[in-house]
Amino acid sequence: MKKVKLKVNEYNKNEVERISKKYNLSVTSSKILLNRNIKTFDEIERFLDPDFKYFEKAENYKDLDKGCRRIIEAINNNEHILIYGDYDVDGVTSISQFIVLLSTVGAKTSYYVPEREEEGYGISSKFVDSIKNGEIDIDLLITVDCGIGEVEKISEITKMNIDVIIIDHHECNDQIPNAYAIVNPKQKDCPSVNKHLCAAGLSFKFLLHLNKFLKVRNIEDILLEYACLGTIADIVDLIGDNRIIASKGLEKINNTKIIGLKKLMEVAGIRDEVCSYHVGFIIAPRINAAGRMDSAKIAVELMIAKDEKLAEKLALELEKLNNLRKEAENLIFNEAVEKIESDFLYKNNVIVVQGHNWHEGVIGIVASKLTEKYEKPSVVISVKDGMGKGSARSLEYADIFESFKSVDRYLEKYGGHKLAAGLTIAEENISIFTDELNTFMGLNPHIDKDYKIVSVDAILKVSDINLRLYDEINKFEPFGCGNPKPILAVRDCSIRNIRKVGKDGTHLSFKLSQGNCEIPVIGFGKMDLLENVLSMPRSYIVSLRENIFNGKRNIQLILHTVEDQENFNYKVDQEKIKTLMFLINKTKSKIIKTDIFLLVEKLNKLYNTKITAEEIVCMLKMADNIQYALKENILYIKK
Repeated sequence: MKKVKLKVNEYNKNEVERISKKYNLSVTSSKILLNRNIKTFDEIERFLDPDFKYFEKAENYKDLDKGCRRIIEAINNNEHILIYGDYDVDGVTSISQFIVLLSTVGAKTSYYVPEREEEGYGISSKFVDSIKNGEIDIDLLITVDCGIGEVEKISEITKMNIDVIIIDHHECNDQIPNAYAIVNPKQKDCPSVNKHLCAAGLSFKFLLHLNKFLKVRNIEDILLEYACLGTIADIVDLIGDNRIIASKGLEKINNTKIIGLKKLMEVAGIRDEVCSYHVGFIIAPRINAAGRMDSAKIAVELMIAKDEKLAEKLALELEKLNNLRKEAENLIFNEAVEKIESDFLYKNNVIVVQGHNWHEGVIGIVASKLTEKYEKPSVVISVKDGMGKGSARSLEYADIFESFKSVDRYLEKYGGHKLAAGLTIAEENISIFTDELNTFMGLNPHIDKDYKIVSVDAILKVSDINLRLYDEINKFEPFGCGNPKPILAVRDCSIRNIRKVGKDGTHLSFKLSQGNCEIPVIGFGKMDLLENVLSMPRSYIVSLRENIFNGKRNIQLILHTVEDQENFNYKVDQEKIKTLMFLINKTKSKIIKTDIFLLVEKLNKLYNTKITAEEIVCMLKMADNIQYALKENILYIKK
């Protein structure tokens, strides 16, 4: 595990006080705003009040009005409109918006979602062939969350006298398709300022404009719910229009009018007020499970269902598929870790790991988990019949899409953006692709193999943390990419009452104490940090959580990691070290293996002393004649 170095932005004191006074905020909350590059009063007001009065005009988006007018023409002429979308939440919710609105006005509409393993991402050859041989008969094709990289396929389709409207948010290559209309803010000549909308957000903006002509009543709130789901699930920056969609959309979701969404939340056991967390970690994985493990058509049908019994049946099917997804994901993750450890792949600049017949539906999740575990960009490739399909996840310092561009001569196909991308590659090219990708990534000046930089919003004392600060921070919801949950560092404090908790003892619980103030801390799954926590770290890096017990509100800190002291120094209590050494020397075996928490109990009971786990670790670190290792809660001492 890399050592942690904190990055804390410094701001002019007058600038911080100006914001605090104007908006009645604490200094910490003002710094949080500045850390998100929200500085002017106008920016702050838009952030604190994400209202549709600030929503960018649809007319600012190249081809949007043109595309809407083509759809009106298709409706008036009873043309067949087909919506072609991706199999993830963004694609599913984009398709759903179009189907719901267009079917309401009686348009001749259908949709198509490719099968992940058989057809892959984007416009499939199977789909194009189905048009050629007459199996699919359409007049107007609308692609959502895909299409911008499909130059040849779009060309084939337009040659059959079918107009194509592309609504996509992925990066544009040098050549873009020759479509009737392309709505993608990442086009160089698109004047929009909101460049980070996902397909669901773009579809929402598109359909709001279309509805100015169609004038369907009481439907825009429903479209907003879909857009909110896609926006949060696709992990786009929650700033500008995205923040408005997420914030206002969550309000609507808490009183959802979408029958399928209501049933999905019931099946998932969501009882609390829905926030961005519920969408990102509970709702989205279930919707995604359809496209990963079966067909995304199940998810689309759920999202557009009008019958409660059907919706409940489909929601239960997604719950089942999500459980299957978890099993497949864990199997591949463990196999990937075994390959990475045995082949020392974690030493590379970017981890590329491959396996035969790995389930393509979960390799993206596995890549995310590997990136989190090893703190490096990861590419996971499933090989079948000589071809590999891969999914990549990256970190802020490394643009994985640009990295793929640098080695695209080895790729059959690729697409994506800075933090996530997909690829298709011949098995024979994986080795050289891996080598050259690592060479390119090694040129990145931000790669540092010795430590991990963690950005925090502010450095606090225990006494600075209270309900007022929590309530202020809560006003900054919804949190997500571009507006992360505030991370704080607590310094100059000591720990008390550290223990392992949880059914399997995988969580850490302790209190941070400073003067007359103390506050509880929980580290979920952070037993691997135990030695660092017990070694008098310089800072505890945490976020805030509300804990309500017997109707009383309290603040609890969630432990993320710790910042170690650069120069460890500890004044040893001679009496306590004598007691510890006496027990060590008394043991006959050369290597002592014990649970450190049980060791503390044993020492204090046998010798009527008050030694803590922190003191044991610190004394062992200072001892010259003892070797030790602490792996989670198990302490090994070699005499």
